[in-house]
Amino acid sequence: MKSEIELNKVVIFSPSGALIDEALLDRAGAQLQAEDFQTEEMPEARLRTERFAGDETTRIHSIEKAFAASAPSVLMASRGGYGLSRLLPLLNFPALAKEINTNGHLLSGHSDLTSLQLALLKAGANASTLLHGPMACFDFGAEQGVDSLTLSHFKRAVQDNRVDIRWDGLAFGLHVQDQPIEVNGPVWGGNLTLLCSLLGTPWMPEIKGGILILEDVNEPAYKIERMLLQLLHAGVLGKQQAIVLGNFCEPKPGTHDNGYTLQSAARFVQQQLGSAPVLMNFPFGHCTPKACWFQGGQGHPAWWKMLLNVPRGKSFFGCGTVTRPPRW
Repeated sequence: MKSEIELNKVVIFSPSGALIDEALLDRAGAQLQAEDFQTEEMPEARLRTERFAGDETTRIHSIEKAFAASAPSVLMASRGGYGLSRLLPLLNFPALAKEINTNGHLLSGHSDLTSLQLALLKAGANASTLLHGPMACFDFGAEQGVDSLTLSHFKRAVQDNRVDIRWDGLAFGLHVQDQPIEVNGPVWGGNLTLLCSLLGTPWMPEIKGGILILEDVNEPAYKIERMLLQLLHAGVLGKQQAIVLGNFCEPKPGTHDNGYTLQSAARFVQQQLGSAPVLMNFPFGHCTPKACWFQGGQGHPAWWKMLLNVPRGKSFFGCGTVTRPPRW
């Protein structure tokens, strides 16, 4: 289903870390233009203050200005890194949620953008405005160009209002071997470290019956397990219908691991959880190719229908789909 008004403009802004290599942003703009998107770079996008893309006041102004623009656009972060945690107490999320809903923007990003998207979701932003997906530098700025699968996922979401993801991987806690298992619920999540940082804060949404997707980078398997257990003990995992682990960039084995891997962590967490399967190898994270999805809450249209086939032991084939209504 096409949008009544197509989103053919990408506004690039930098709410978190400073650019590491400006050539990445140059190539990203050229790549997006080659895909028939108009591009606009916020004036503050290339600033640097210590490790940040400008001081807090500058980055807040950039976010507010992007959200306030009346022309519906894809608001794409240049990169993640670290920086939004400083801004959370200073942003007026109810006002920003109202603006993004009214103006029909689509906020695209992942990594550090997890906290911004979830805070907006908590404040009432429509799922159709929150795309957990690519960012300019990492996904569109490579010298070899954008990955074809990443691009097709992004275009399908932006132009067709649809997500369709199929993948092979591992599953723990699924016991039916001969018929598909259907899981329906709101899909949400993002970076594991950022979700843990939101626990106990006013910006963490409460999602029940959801499909929680998690990813991270540069974390060893035991730290990933510790953060998953933190979400479990805080009551988050127990409210979900499925936990989906994305790409963790192949955590390197530690000196003391002795055969312990991310699979070991996933299996243990599912055994403690008991009530929901833990699925692995979802094609999302600090990786290529990259799928995407709309952050959805209870009552929002970003519901996934996930079919899981388990023909051989722990192998599974999953399909997550979501259709969202026009923004206007």
